[in-house]
Amino acid sequence: MSVEIIFKIAGIGLITAIVNQILKHLGKEEIASVTTLAGLIICLLMVLDLVQNLLDTIKNLFSF
Repeated sequence: MSVEIIFKIAGIGLITAIVNQILKHLGKEEIASVTTLAGLIICLLMVLDLVQNLLDTIKNLFSF
């Protein structure tokens, strides 16, 4: 695992925060909430893929 996944998650968080603040400033609070939720879901899917890879590696490690 490399550091690039951390940078990807941080980048998604940064972009989501900027878009959220812009939309809130424009008075579009509902859309800002949806964009924040979308960013969260994208990050969770990335982490879920990493957890799946970890569990597969552990399973392969202990299978004889």
